[in-house]
Amino acid sequence: MKSKELCIFLERLRSARNLSQESFTDEIVSLRQYRRYLSGESVVPFQVIDQLSEKIGIKTDTLLREFEIANVEETKTVTKLFNLAVNYDHDGFLELSKELPVDQVIDKNNLLMYQHSIILDKLYSQQITLLQSGEMNARLINYPEILESQILTPTEMLILTSLIDSIDQSEHLQIIRKIEAFLDDRSTVFSGGNEKIYIFMLAKISKFFGIHEDYDNVLKFCKIGVELNISIKQFYLMEYLYYYQSLVYFKLENYADYEDTLVKCFSVLQFEGNQKKIEKFTNLIEEDFNIDFIEFAAKHFSKKEKTYESENPS
Repeated sequence: MKSKELCIFLERLRSARNLSQESFTDEIVSLRQYRRYLSGESVVPFQVIDQLSEKIGIKTDTLLREFEIANVEETKTVTKLFNLAVNYDHDGFLELSKELPVDQVIDKNNLLMYQHSIILDKLYSQQITLLQSGEMNARLINYPEILESQILTPTEMLILTSLIDSIDQSEHLQIIRKIEAFLDDRSTVFSGGNEKIYIFMLAKISKFFGIHEDYDNVLKFCKIGVELNISIKQFYLMEYLYYYQSLVYFKLENYADYEDTLVKCFSVLQFEGNQKKIEKFTNLIEEDFNIDFIEFAAKHFSKKEKTYESENPS
């Protein structure tokens, strides 16, 4: 039984019923001991769980079923919060966070992801600097000591990968080696299988290799990310993967593939419809390639249409 997590769930129910902690624990356990259960300092006996459940009018077996359901729903909410943060939706992030205050999060991994999402939201809404975000994320996962761990959780791996953007370049290589070890053997990440985290890592490592002009690895890891997205019928970070590919093809003077991947980047952005992200990529691409992004895409589609019409006369 997850003692601390179950106590946090009970605390959430207590708060929803407007019971004070004093009345909730009265004649069952001391307030001090109850708070030790909440902090994880002590394991709560099943008898205490049974008595506390009775205090809020729920049978223990019902409580345990609701606890599991709440865990699943909490994971969904925290995932939404993370996506709102990375998509620069500060207002949406604040609104959803009201439904699940960070101090009411049950699961340890969900709490870690939530804390990371808060840091990202503060970074993208310009409340903290990139350097500050790196320091905060490093503390979350006990970096650099975590590099010595043989097995990491997906959330730990996600946060470790994100440090590439915010810590000194002299430390990048050791993180990249840890990521590459995971990409070679995904069993080194406990409870693996989260494909979005895998794609996130592929995008980050592709960016790293691009900065260091290792174009073969950029194309290799972007291709893996695109194919994985297609296999799970998602578009997660697809705009980044296509953008990184287009940069490489342009550098290699492979203009056919450059145009193709850049138009795919345009299409993904338009399909998603996130205006802040569209503006960000439009500015990046117009500066990188000295083009009008919309005009570029329009000419491409017009050329495709003329080719189709010539090959399929009515």
